[in-house]
Amino acid sequence: MQIYELTALLSDLRGGSGRESTVGEKAASLLKPYAPDAQYRDGSVVGHIGKNPEKPTLLLCAHLDQVSFLVTDITEDGFLRIGAVGGIDRRLLLGQAVTVIGSETLYGVISILPPHLLKGEQAVPEDAQLCVDLGVSSAKALEGKVSRGDSVYYATTCKQLQHDYMTGSALDDRCGVAAVLLAAEQLAQEPELPCNVTVYFSGQEERSGRGAKLAALNEQPDYAIAVDVTFGMAHGEDQKECMTLKKGPAIGISPVLSAEMSRHLIRTAERAGIPYQIEVMPGSTGTDADSLALSPGGCEAATVSIPLRYMHTPVEVIALSDVEKTAQLLTEYAKECGRK
Repeated sequence: MQIYELTALLSDLRGGSGRESTVGEKAASLLKPYAPDAQYRDGSVVGHIGKNPEKPTLLLCAHLDQVSFLVTDITEDGFLRIGAVGGIDRRLLLGQAVTVIGSETLYGVISILPPHLLKGEQAVPEDAQLCVDLGVSSAKALEGKVSRGDSVYYATTCKQLQHDYMTGSALDDRCGVAAVLLAAEQLAQEPELPCNVTVYFSGQEERSGRGAKLAALNEQPDYAIAVDVTFGMAHGEDQKECMTLKKGPAIGISPVLSAEMSRHLIRTAERAGIPYQIEVMPGSTGTDADSLALSPGGCEAATVSIPLRYMHTPVEVIALSDVEKTAQLLTEYAKECGRK
């Protein structure tokens, strides 16, 4: 499967935090040819390439869930009140098409507020003002179809842009899942690796980080790499705060992370001729690495991130070459993991 097709297949599946089963089952089936014990369980996917107790274990982790909404109430006139699950840019919400996953799948739009209901020159709606118009005139028309607590997602699907760019609403972090799957395919073909490789696709990263916490507890790796996205440079943004698309993955440096592991990733990229960028994070990383570093047995953790524009919007944008280079870096690192 080509990189675009794989990434689009994963990204077009719906799976908010705590609702990852559809994308989790698909990811497990895609991983199974390379890790035969791969399975979706307890909100995450886990599979193993090698289980030699004499070797250290490297865990490659990317998260399954995407930002979404929950139905918080249904008004008497048939509108859905919604609340965000994850960090949502509310500037983009008015007029967006959405999919509501209840006992039936329904399509609607986020209601555009009339000017007389806005406060002064207010351009961004408050949470209490957000509602979905399904084209009905009463709550009774939705009985048996939609309930409080049902999930709501952006209705956009992936599209290929010019050159090797693509856009979609769940590329955070399905492009990371795709990169890890590509790496797993290569690693499964190696006659012998210096480490065991655990592939872990975590659930609930956007809210609680529960999946990564369970990975740290249950898998207890020696090394772990969180494969996620990072802010990609777009028009008018600060170059000091963003990574550049098409210049390779970003290797993280943070007090939360292992400095030696970050240096090893840099050396690996340079030896293999893989383009890379450096992402300095003076505090926590905001990724699953923050939890993976707390493995009970002690774990060195790192981040490798794919630059992405317009994070947490319906039109996230990545360069597919960055996904490919990320997979290459993970593969080359695993082939020398534990060696100095």
